[in-house]
Amino acid sequence: MSTSSHLTLSLKNDLAEITRASAAVDELGERHHAAPEALYAVNLALEEVLTNTISYGYDDGAAHEIIVHFSMQDGELTLTITDDARPFDPLQAPAPEVNAALEDRPVGGLGIHLAKTMMDGMHYRYESGKNILTMKKKIA
Repeated sequence: MSTSSHLTLSLKNDLAEITRASAAVDELGERHHAAPEALYAVNLALEEVLTNTISYGYDDGAAHEIIVHFSMQDGELTLTITDDARPFDPLQAPAPEVNAALEDRPVGGLGIHLAKTMMDGMHYRYESGKNILTMKKKIA
């Protein structure tokens, strides 16, 4: 039997909005009896992506909208994050030097690395002035 559900959130480019996105993940996970480890991975990846977008994607100080669309189909959660921040393909970000001494590591990059490794799949495209990042995770 196929079970599916969809939810779309409109977030402001404000770090306080991340808790709304996390609550949506938790609610979908509860509804679909998701494994707690899988929900943790999704929440961490989403938090990292949203934090990077909000913190580094905008130069103008203006309000911007970030759309997060959740789609649950047969135990797989797909998140599509669409924003009008400057173009940034997280899949092209270099992997951090996790084996280097802390003082020798460049700042940044660990969050995107975590997101990439914790999700089952990620796809990025830039279309019509928008970053569109799709992340997938089997959660149930």
